[in-house]
Amino acid sequence: MLNINHKFRSCIGKNKILSSNDNVLVCLTGGKSSAVLLDLISNGLSQDSHKKLRIVPFFLHITGLGEKENDIKVAELVIKQCQSYNFNVYIVNICEYYFQSNNTLPSVNNVTDANNWTKLNPNTNLKNILSKMTSTSSNDIEMKIKHDIFIRAAKQLKCDYIFTAETTTTLAVNLLSNLAIGRGSQVQDDIGFFDNRDENIKILRPMKDITEEELHHYIQIKDLIQISVESIRGNSLQSVIKTFVSDLQENFPATVSTLCKTADKIGSVDKNINKCKFCKSNLPKKSDKITAVNATIFSRTVSNGQPINANMNTGSEDEEDIKMSLFPFIDTHFCYCCSKNYLEAGLHDNNLFKVSGSENL
Repeated sequence: MLNINHKFRSCIGKNKILSSNDNVLVCLTGGKSSAVLLDLISNGLSQDSHKKLRIVPFFLHITGLGEKENDIKVAELVIKQCQSYNFNVYIVNICEYYFQSNNTLPSVNNVTDANNWTKLNPNTNLKNILSKMTSTSSNDIEMKIKHDIFIRAAKQLKCDYIFTAETTTTLAVNLLSNLAIGRGSQVQDDIGFFDNRDENIKILRPMKDITEEELHHYIQIKDLIQISVESIRGNSLQSVIKTFVSDLQENFPATVSTLCKTADKIGSVDKNINKCKFCKSNLPKKSDKITAVNATIFSRTVSNGQPINANMNTGSEDEEDIKMSLFPFIDTHFCYCCSKNYLEAGLHDNNLFKVSGSENL
């Protein structure tokens, strides 16, 4: 227990990002890592002046993509967790909040309020779209949308920083998942201690050095209330990679730590003022070099019997070219992975990708 607290405080201290009395948005899920993060923050705030964690925390829980009964159950648990530490919590429905420009953050302090709020009729468009897409794309899009909501909520609450509860095990899975789905250039922001893709808000991961095994022991010792929360849909690349890493970790205990230490050594690509409209990552600068994307487009063009120069300009704004393109708007509006997701979502409703950016496509 002392070891986990030390890792938590050490991770924050050695990076020297936070200043005294900074407003911090803490994102809660009701799961193991979330329950431990909540307890660590409460312990830090109650310490004497020398060891005191000098932040002003605000707590947020996102709901709305699971079954309604389960969403209510998890929301009730998060409220009870926060009540036990005398904290208030904001609860937002992801389907409703994401598609609205003028958002409010309801502060929910008891179970009755949670039930009344959850009975609202949210815009279920997002849930319907994700249900029609592949599980791999749905997992990726859901994660990026949640990050977008974190940023927007932090700005409303005037928070400069956001705490999320990813452990070293979760980040190891995310590392391999990123590489598998085409987000290898974004590893530093997605796996490192902080994500600074937004100019004003930084997402911090103070539990990045804590493993799942340590969480399990901490919860048993402290007898914390938590619920099993599965954020990864089955039959997806992410779920397969999670099982692979977990099985490998059992036989080779250094697996997770090795993966995360490798990720820490990966630097960022050259900075570019152009950012992906959906995930806000830097877009690669134009290069004369032939890439794997160009090779894929060339193979598809030849296989379809099209003219050799047809549809080779992946950044073309021509409507017909975009409809035929394997990677629409790539490197002009979207990164590689978001371009693929846009194509898949466009088969159902590409409005999903129009609301996140500052301008419509």
